[in-house]
Amino acid sequence: MTYVDFFTNLGFDFNSDLKLKHINIDRESTLSQKLKNSVFFYKNPNNTNTSFYLITSSLGTLELVEFRKYVWNRNDADIIFYYPPEAEKVKMLYAKYSPKISNRDSVLEVFSTTQKDADTIEKIRHWQFDSGVFWLNYHSFINKTKYKGIDKELVTTLEALKVQLSKLLILSISDEKIRNNVVQALIDRTLYIKYLEDNHIINSYFFSYYFNDGALNYEKLLVNSSNRDINKLYRIIHEIFNNALFDQPTIDDKYLTSDVRILIANSFNHNVITGQLRLFDFRFDVLPVEFISYIYEVFLSEKQKENGIYYTPKKLAQLIVDDVIIEDKIGPILDPSSGSGMFLTVGFQRLLEIAQKQGLEPENNIDKIRFRTRLLSDNIFGIEIEPTAQRFTLFSLSLQIFEGINPSDIKHFIADELVQKNEINLFNEFNFYKNIIRQNALDIENKVFESIKFKYIIGNPPFVRKGISDDAKNFTNQYELIISDKKISAKDVIDGYQISQCFLLKIKEWSDENTRLGFISNSSNFYNEAQKFQKFFYSNYGIEKIYELSRVKKILFENADESVVAIIFTNVIQNNIINYYPVDKGVFSESPFELLIIQEDKIIKIDQKRLFSDHKQIRLRDFLVSNIYDNELVLNIKNNSRVKNFYSSIGRGFQIWGETARKKEYNLSQKNWNKLTKEQKDEYLKIFIDKYFSSTKTDFYNKPYIKPSNLKPFLKIDPNKFISSLENFERPISNSDIYIGDKLMFSRIGSNLNCVYSKDTDYFDFSIYTIKLKEPHLYYLFVAILNSYVIRFYLDFYLRKRMFDSFSRIGNDDILNIPIPNNLNENIVNQISIISENLANHKCTYSEKEDELNNLVYDLFELSYWERQRIKDYFIPKSRIGRKKNALDCYKITLNEVIEFYFETHIKIEEASAGFNLIVVKISFGNSSTSPDINKTKKFLLNEIFEQNPEANFLASQEKIFGKDCVYIVKEDINKNWTETKAFEDGQDILKNLIPNENEERLH
Repeated sequence: MTYVDFFTNLGFDFNSDLKLKHINIDRESTLSQKLKNSVFFYKNPNNTNTSFYLITSSLGTLELVEFRKYVWNRNDADIIFYYPPEAEKVKMLYAKYSPKISNRDSVLEVFSTTQKDADTIEKIRHWQFDSGVFWLNYHSFINKTKYKGIDKELVTTLEALKVQLSKLLILSISDEKIRNNVVQALIDRTLYIKYLEDNHIINSYFFSYYFNDGALNYEKLLVNSSNRDINKLYRIIHEIFNNALFDQPTIDDKYLTSDVRILIANSFNHNVITGQLRLFDFRFDVLPVEFISYIYEVFLSEKQKENGIYYTPKKLAQLIVDDVIIEDKIGPILDPSSGSGMFLTVGFQRLLEIAQKQGLEPENNIDKIRFRTRLLSDNIFGIEIEPTAQRFTLFSLSLQIFEGINPSDIKHFIADELVQKNEINLFNEFNFYKNIIRQNALDIENKVFESIKFKYIIGNPPFVRKGISDDAKNFTNQYELIISDKKISAKDVIDGYQISQCFLLKIKEWSDENTRLGFISNSSNFYNEAQKFQKFFYSNYGIEKIYELSRVKKILFENADESVVAIIFTNVIQNNIINYYPVDKGVFSESPFELLIIQEDKIIKIDQKRLFSDHKQIRLRDFLVSNIYDNELVLNIKNNSRVKNFYSSIGRGFQIWGETARKKEYNLSQKNWNKLTKEQKDEYLKIFIDKYFSSTKTDFYNKPYIKPSNLKPFLKIDPNKFISSLENFERPISNSDIYIGDKLMFSRIGSNLNCVYSKDTDYFDFSIYTIKLKEPHLYYLFVAILNSYVIRFYLDFYLRKRMFDSFSRIGNDDILNIPIPNNLNENIVNQISIISENLANHKCTYSEKEDELNNLVYDLFELSYWERQRIKDYFIPKSRIGRKKNALDCYKITLNEVIEFYFETHIKIEEASAGFNLIVVKISFGNSSTSPDINKTKKFLLNEIFEQNPEANFLASQEKIFGKDCVYIVKEDINKNWTETKAFEDGQDILKNLIPNENEERLH
């Protein structure tokens, strides 16, 4: 059977699906010739990670390794099919494995071409790739310990080189900061030269002209030549890039030792014995240029990370750029915090795509280079304060000019430049380097691009939580702007000197009514604590889309604590309806796939006016943590009395450590403290703690110290620390009465309040709140209410700040606004109080009384059955259903009750386990369904569903698939997905799809 017959039988068309691909593997001319007219490429649809190459020529073992390396570097395919002529077998290899993995270990499956194995062949039919179901058949193959993306492999390789160079230079450069700068200079030069050599910008003509030896390259220069020649190369490259690429063109001779040069040269060599990747394995002529931005993480210091500077992954930058540049209009783009240039790189790619679509780009490759240089010069602008990041941006954008251009054309272009002009004059005619400014974008005195109004403004400005940057402080205190003839002061807009808010105000200066904007922002800017900023933002920008990315932040930002949103907006507000996307993880969200799936059917429509109306009808935060049904329940709970109607005082404990305590104890000013290392700071704190805390109670250390860990629901655990006096610490509370006598104590951080009623004298730090009540007889009731599921649910869905981030917390105002039932039914109050008192006195355990107490609190709040069930389902421990008999009975019964009223014919609901920790529920309308029987062999259940519904994309976590006379619900096997509450919501969603309602309201 020929390869054409084999793949045609699988449903592939060699005109529309499998297209001939020209492959030219540099330095492998024989292999490139073999691959001529024998490689086909299938581009996956729907973001399903199923692109593949088909090789139809015979390759030797090492040639196949080279082809795998080429595909791995291109990072554009997931599978390689190897089908040589006359072969009786087709090999399918995983393309994402690095060259460290052998050909044999990369094989997913081998298919016979002579005998039809239906079960095996079914797994690679066309529809399997289109739907993403393909990976259900091979998920067990993907071993996470073997897989590491090429971007991470490259960073790991460079980090190893960084460590080796640092060890080599430690004796000659004792100062760590200077040593790091030298190491960074050596690595970025090596990285840039590797890119330039692989892309033929530095080639034999180059070395013949400048070094009289066309056989030279950077590796040979390092091994055989003098420091003078190495620095000559660095200097020439610096000049080619308009003297903007390096801080200093050359490296001091005393650092360019023979050992250093040999170490760098060896980094180019492939080490087969150890299996470690070297720079040799990375083909920078095909590796995506955007990886340069990712490589910047190698040079990103911890301090910069603390300041909220993070690499932006391409998929997120692409999402924003595609939404901002929605029309095919070329115009100037600004990123006011450009980092290492990901947004500008993706933005330029989009402009070039528009130019090519409109026939503006010349056919001739040399003219293309000049056209692209001008396109960059006219339209790409950036501001970046960090010098290394700015250099990476310049270099990354420079290489975009040569993307897709034949290497031989580039070589001849360089030769012509040298012959005709005696230099490589790439960027002088249209100098885009002047557009990437190294400066603080928030500098009020030295404004950048003051006279330009940009067509597009995009970016990911820094955001910080732990401290306040001087830039943000100065900007907030001094900046003023005229908007619509009205003076706006930054201090009336910015909350807490948040630097990202400063950027979102500053961009007004560079934009007008025609500007389209797209930014990544910390989600907290749109939570409860940023009232001033929200009022400004909602009333001055017309918001089109918001992507809430809190649940997928680990996919996007590996080490991020802060949640983020992507927000698309303009300067024009015209009855804006915001499309709000609550992006969530799917089955294939984790490594190695890490798919960011935007589900169109999950959009929430929000009237922007409701966000900044005087009545504050809704908040964006509500949509982050809940849905319409949760919000209705929250509103019902909210319509009660408040803690503030019952309390006499509220307070927090003392602060242990800070500037005042340090100055008093060690005579250390803040300035001197900042000069200390982390180890020195930790030692000072340890000595302080050892001095003022004791593990045993004595006559001197006689005051019990209570920490949040000492609080459990209803119970105070005996302390293991004691103090002598509050005056030793940073901030003693002046009102010492809060520590004495009757009080409620609870933690402000964490998922539970862990409320305790205490009559003792207790000392605690500011992580604990305390409340005293006007009426002492209510203490036992209140401790039960504050520990109840009702209040935990209300806190999570309405009050708790930073829900998906570190330091999730509540504040003073939140505590005072915790709901207390309007009607304190005497009988129920007595029952609750008795149980609460017994718990406090150890007469029973909380696990014994938890359900009874919660049911009594439900009664006190007068909650309906469905409201109680929603709260109960929210708190069920996460677990798998597995094959437990009758585990889905409640779900099926509830689902049937919700939808059967609307159908005359009988409804049949069945369920089955479908593998890969999935459960499928099928709802059939009538008895004549021709769709797959749920009780058929489970192995092919999902295959049959998607074969009959080819447009369905399983990897997009499309939970509901609507057939002609049935609906399939496909969800992960987690009990929270199959509760009565979820059955009600699923039923409402099905009815809304089958029986459209004009107002999109639920039907009952």
